[in-house]
Amino acid sequence: MKIAIIGAGLAGLACARELIKNGIYPTIFEKKSCIGKDYLLSTTTLRILDRSYRTSVKYLNQRYNLKLKPFSPLREITMIAPQRQTVVRGKLGYIYMRGEEENSLENQIARGLNANILFDNFVDINDVKNHFDYIIAATGNEAIPKTLGVWTPTFNVCLRAAVVLGDFKTDCVKMWVNTDYSKSCYGYISPYSTKEARLLLTVDNITPYEMDYYWNKFFNEENLSYDIIETKDIEYSIGTTSSAKAGNIYLVGNCAGLIDDFLGFGAVNAIESGILAAKSIVKGLDYNELIKPMKKHVTKLHEFRKALNSFDNKDLNRLITFLGLPVVKQLIYNNPLIKGKNFSFIARMYNSIKNR
Repeated sequence: MKIAIIGAGLAGLACARELIKNGIYPTIFEKKSCIGKDYLLSTTTLRILDRSYRTSVKYLNQRYNLKLKPFSPLREITMIAPQRQTVVRGKLGYIYMRGEEENSLENQIARGLNANILFDNFVDINDVKNHFDYIIAATGNEAIPKTLGVWTPTFNVCLRAAVVLGDFKTDCVKMWVNTDYSKSCYGYISPYSTKEARLLLTVDNITPYEMDYYWNKFFNEENLSYDIIETKDIEYSIGTTSSAKAGNIYLVGNCAGLIDDFLGFGAVNAIESGILAAKSIVKGLDYNELIKPMKKHVTKLHEFRKALNSFDNKDLNRLITFLGLPVVKQLIYNNPLIKGKNFSFIARMYNSIKNR
């Protein structure tokens, strides 16, 4: 059986790992020169957004025997609106490294993987679809599903990521919301060490040429003074797919529409969809059925996005105040009936902020 995987990111590597476990050795095409190169982002998972009662670490280990080590547990989130601030503490989730680092998610999955990875190889889907029995599209963008006619965009974002120096707690992240510089998105900082972090700003519905303006406004309004080592701009589309399979082509990760458009999280879904695509091929299972829980979860999170799209700064101030109330913290972060399950309830709470 000849299988091609386009992209050596989380989804592609997870798919290769599962295939190799079953004695199938795919060919992986990767346009970069190594795994994770130039990836300036970190990954955070939040227990409140998990699809199961378990954490991401336990979920992937128990369900797929995939042991991934986080950089740090997440114990504190500071949320800052223009005139309000709240801090949430507890067992909130995990922070994972990404990119070239030895213990990045990509390198943890790739470690010991005896796969044929062809680096510096950009391939068009039409170049390979007739030469392999199956194609796994794991490029992390919408190009292939658009070509296949199954892609519907829901959210377009410009993102600037920066490596910054400072003094950081490795188990703490900070988020800023302000329509003046992030519109309906956010600024975010996550540590990579006690002296280095990843700072990002996401802004919706702008062109890349406008990013300097919003970035400078972000720094000025929040009085940020980090030393910037490196920056990278990314423009991407989040969307949905009418089907994650077209003939012998399987779509995984963001190609399958599995990044949520609420906070832009998608690492766990990328890993799981890659594994499930392999299982579908090996066992002859319906791939669209296998990923249905992920699709449903992303659709529920879209309710948050629709609410936030209409918020102004006054609404954001009310939201942060609301999330800081002790009874709300207890309900959202510690109630097992809420975590990852009753999103319609949380969405109604969000909408109640707008109408107060």
